[in-house]
Amino acid sequence: MNKLSKNKGSVLSRFFKQVLKVVGETKTNKYILLILLFSAIIRLVTVEKLLAFTPDEEYLIYLAQTIIKNFHIIWIGVSSLGFDLYMGPLWIYVITPPLMISKGNPLILGYFACILGVFSTFLLYWFGQKLFNQKVGLIACLIYAASPLIIFYDQKIYPSGVPLLSLVLATSIYMAKYSGKWWVLFAVAYGMVFHIHLSLILIIFVALYWAILYKKQINIKIILLSVLAFLITVSPLIAFDYFHKYSNISVPIRILKSAKKNPVKINLKYRSSVFLNALGRVFYLTPKRESSDEILFPCIADKITTTTRPNRLFTFFPLLFVILFVIRKNTWKNDKSRLLVLLSASYLIPFLFLPIINPVEYYLLGFFPLLFLIISSVIESFNKPVRYFMYLLVLFYIIFGIYTVTVAKGSFGMITKKVLIAKVMDIIKNEPYELSETGGCHAYEGWRYLFSTYGRRPERSSEDSNFSWLYPDDISKTPAKYSVLISETRVPTLLKGKYKYVFEEGGFTTYIFTK
Repeated sequence: MNKLSKNKGSVLSRFFKQVLKVVGETKTNKYILLILLFSAIIRLVTVEKLLAFTPDEEYLIYLAQTIIKNFHIIWIGVSSLGFDLYMGPLWIYVITPPLMISKGNPLILGYFACILGVFSTFLLYWFGQKLFNQKVGLIACLIYAASPLIIFYDQKIYPSGVPLLSLVLATSIYMAKYSGKWWVLFAVAYGMVFHIHLSLILIIFVALYWAILYKKQINIKIILLSVLAFLITVSPLIAFDYFHKYSNISVPIRILKSAKKNPVKINLKYRSSVFLNALGRVFYLTPKRESSDEILFPCIADKITTTTRPNRLFTFFPLLFVILFVIRKNTWKNDKSRLLVLLSASYLIPFLFLPIINPVEYYLLGFFPLLFLIISSVIESFNKPVRYFMYLLVLFYIIFGIYTVTVAKGSFGMITKKVLIAKVMDIIKNEPYELSETGGCHAYEGWRYLFSTYGRRPERSSEDSNFSWLYPDDISKTPAKYSVLISETRVPTLLKGKYKYVFEEGGFTTYIFTK
């Protein structure tokens, strides 16, 4: 263990020395620090207005709260892909300290996610200037910092760690070319894949290719340390499997049996359309739309929402840049460019061809930073007139991105919800009440936790059927004097009984009944 810690420390210390070196350079001070400052401001100042708090965040918070109230070991996190497959609990442990500091305020997770987004911005620059040069790194991280779609995702705690982990994995693979010790960091990061998001899982094949290519940097010690680091990182899942009849490890068997009984046909046309749509959306979102409608999957699939379906022009250009990057000869002659193609393929192949993966846009979050590097590299390969024209387009993109984020609607955001809760509390005072919610893609908005934090905990709620096992002692049998129903305004609501009070706030309508 001491040797492992020492090696991990040496890799991390080298990385942070490189960070300090980069930040200490005069030119970098002028550009990267400004980009990082911009990345932080645009995310942090809009998070309270735009944060989409949903049952995903609520579930994670409830799990973290069980640790805060009575510390105990959690062996698994949320379920994933069905088939009784569970992720590791790392993310729950990560969000526990911020929740403790903020006394359970869910907004802290939005701010925490934004900080992760800023780290992703910097790491994209660092990786880009290692692969190519400073200009490529600067353009890529600037695009990342200003993309409205990325910003909206970076404000949500659950997917916000995916781009950062993607970049850590990519960086550690590339740097292993120079020192085998980076494989220890890769092993830890790859173990985190099983805690955070499985869209990153196929990157192991790229790592194996790179390890064979630069096998001179690897020895028995590095292999043993890397295996040990990986096993320690996934140890909670190993323990869970041991006591639960190898539930996770046997998932591939269950998947094969299911596929045998019910063969799944790959709808490549649909998957391709989702991918192309995502390519356009990462560069253009219609201004003055609901930010939450843009990133919540139920909203994207809902016809009544205002989710952006970009013009084909916005899809064509990023696709053209990818094609230009792939077909140029230098890409395949240069191991750095070739690595970038292979890393991108590790995300796109399962997205397009793996039946068990639902082709949802946020499965591409690990790919988007790589896409920005590809585009930036192609821009830098143009001759001066074309390159300077592309710089102007990037500048216009930045300005338009700022505008899109600042004018985005937050009718379903946290400010709206806090105001709504305050109005309900003014009406029901200290009387006992029941809480329920309904609607379309905003039918489930984590209202029980929000009321418990910003108002007063209900005696019972419509969420109890899903989450009550996490708070069994908080469900009261006290008769309720009021029944509060929160509905998504744009979705017709069938009401049972006559309400005494009704009011609208943002995208929600609240009905209050007396018992």
